[in-house]
Amino acid sequence: MRHFVEYVKESFFAERERWVIWLSVIFGVGIGAYFGLKQEPSPWLTVIVVEILLYLLYRWRYLPARMLVLTVFFTLALGFSSIQLQALYQTKHIQNPQENEITYLKGRILEVDKNAKGKVRLLLTDVADFDNPRKGLFRVTLTSKKSSLREGQCVEMVATLMHPSMPALPDGYQFDRKAFFENISAVGYANSSVFVIDRERELSLKDKIAYAVNYVRSRIVARINRILPPDEAGMTAAIVAGDRDGISEEITENYRNSGLAHFISISGLHMSMVAAMAFFFVRLLIALVPYWALRCDSKKIAAVFAIIMSFVYLLISGAEIPAQRAFITTLVVLIGVMCSRRAISMRMVSFAALVVLIVSPYALISASFQMSFAAVVVLIAFYERYAAAIHRFFAGKGFLKIVTAYFIGLMLSDLMASLATLPFSIYHFNQVAVYTTLANLLAGPVIGFVIMPFVLAALFLMPLGLDVLPLKIVGLGIGLVNDITAYVAGLPNAGYHVLSMPFWGLLLMVVGGLWICIWQEKWRRWGMFPLIIGILSIFTAQKPDMLYDATGRAIAVQDNAGNMVVMPGRGNRWIKNIWLEKTVSLPIDKAEVRDLKKIYAGEMTDLNWLALQCSQEECVYKDVVRWNKTGEVSINGCQRDTQKDGGGAVFIRGGKAKVKTVRESVGHRPWN
Repeated sequence: MRHFVEYVKESFFAERERWVIWLSVIFGVGIGAYFGLKQEPSPWLTVIVVEILLYLLYRWRYLPARMLVLTVFFTLALGFSSIQLQALYQTKHIQNPQENEITYLKGRILEVDKNAKGKVRLLLTDVADFDNPRKGLFRVTLTSKKSSLREGQCVEMVATLMHPSMPALPDGYQFDRKAFFENISAVGYANSSVFVIDRERELSLKDKIAYAVNYVRSRIVARINRILPPDEAGMTAAIVAGDRDGISEEITENYRNSGLAHFISISGLHMSMVAAMAFFFVRLLIALVPYWALRCDSKKIAAVFAIIMSFVYLLISGAEIPAQRAFITTLVVLIGVMCSRRAISMRMVSFAALVVLIVSPYALISASFQMSFAAVVVLIAFYERYAAAIHRFFAGKGFLKIVTAYFIGLMLSDLMASLATLPFSIYHFNQVAVYTTLANLLAGPVIGFVIMPFVLAALFLMPLGLDVLPLKIVGLGIGLVNDITAYVAGLPNAGYHVLSMPFWGLLLMVVGGLWICIWQEKWRRWGMFPLIIGILSIFTAQKPDMLYDATGRAIAVQDNAGNMVVMPGRGNRWIKNIWLEKTVSLPIDKAEVRDLKKIYAGEMTDLNWLALQCSQEECVYKDVVRWNKTGEVSINGCQRDTQKDGGGAVFIRGGKAKVKTVRESVGHRPWN
């Protein structure tokens, strides 16, 4: 045992230069601890803990060992308190409505977009009902699919407002939490026509800038739609202005199944390419003028220009949260170039992650943050270890060797990034893109050498009206990538669906992966143990026997083949679709729909297909669950209210009732 302790100490102190990399991880653990609680913690307790740690840091400032331990706990406390402060701030600036509250509403349009059904949505700020101001933002869906409304206009209407939805099932995605941190107080739909009214106050400078940017974005999207065909225009508008309304469901599904879904959402890929091309263009321009080349530090000038172009692209793209994170990361890297530091290193990425988490602590639990940083960390760790061997292998000149190096490098990078993001793809999206390497190998050159360079050229030339040719070239590239995704998505099992692993399994994989990637001594191999256990946790995932919502109208049960079958009725269709997606179940065919309606009406039974027996008044499933047609559900052996108070989503596993409610999963927090 003594030898083991000595080995750990020796390895730990040998990694002294890597300690600082763990600061962002520890800060993130503090944020994660806050989200893991079921009850809102006392802010006073947090203040007391932080004050005690500050006192101990001062008291033991000359004791290195104690200072090291205290630094870890203090960083944890800072992460915890940062997200708690943000939650307290949001609580004061959000005012949730009564359920299905119908009211007169007026406000200023902050954003116009469309929902999944193509209906126009308004995001309203400066909201009031009659003369009473309402806090936060309100997202209202209109009945029409077309509208002439634009950002900055003041409107009034009669609307039905609701609290943002709780998860559709235990451990499901928390839509209400996302809305809370986006400052959205209510969602709803318009019951009347929307009327434009006069502004009651002048816009502030901040509002004027915001609306001017939105106006420019809408003009860019309109111009793209005039020049390019619909499918190419929809994708181009998405990667230029962050407007995904014009992308068809079929194309979206093709990109998702082929593993190129990240191309649709503006994130690190787009921001890094824009910055890299701007950087390269300026350095090339300076190199072509001998007077500049001899007197200027082209690298630093190019970095400044790349920062400016990245910021302009951030504004034009709509500045959504993934784009903001990508810009912050790009900014940190370019500042490193300006300071003559290594642009891409594990230390720089750790610092970028820390900046992102300080600016937006909520980002930690978003899939885009997790997947983007996982890919970068694994890529850097791989090239830290094998870069020298790769360079030796490809040493020498020659066109063929350069081309071979490019494609092998692309395949290696894609393989590493795919392996890094795979656990998060399974956990969040229940999907494995089997042929993602093939899709990236075919589409990567088109994106890197055709689409993104001419996107940048089109943005430069658009104010001069000379953007038609660049946009046409972008359209050709987009069309080719659309064809590639359609081909790859059409291959057998391209988008393979699997059940989500348990959260503890994902957590073990993250811990093991970070241990392997950050440390460099031999003890890094210890990370394989939690990594393997996390991988094996996938096999512990089980489908529920039954799910139902808080109203008891949306109900799904498992058939004898393991497929979830949604009962007929007026239940929320959106919830039912999520159930099928998260349980990896297919909708039943037309013949089964007819049989199910007869079973549900009590006209027949088919116990070989479904262990369900119904009368005109009620249904019994597996002799365990009983519900009537008015929405009341009872479970044998369960004495508590699992429906309305519990959020209504319940799992029944095996033949014995084992109930888990949404409320047990999410707890009682400010957002629910």
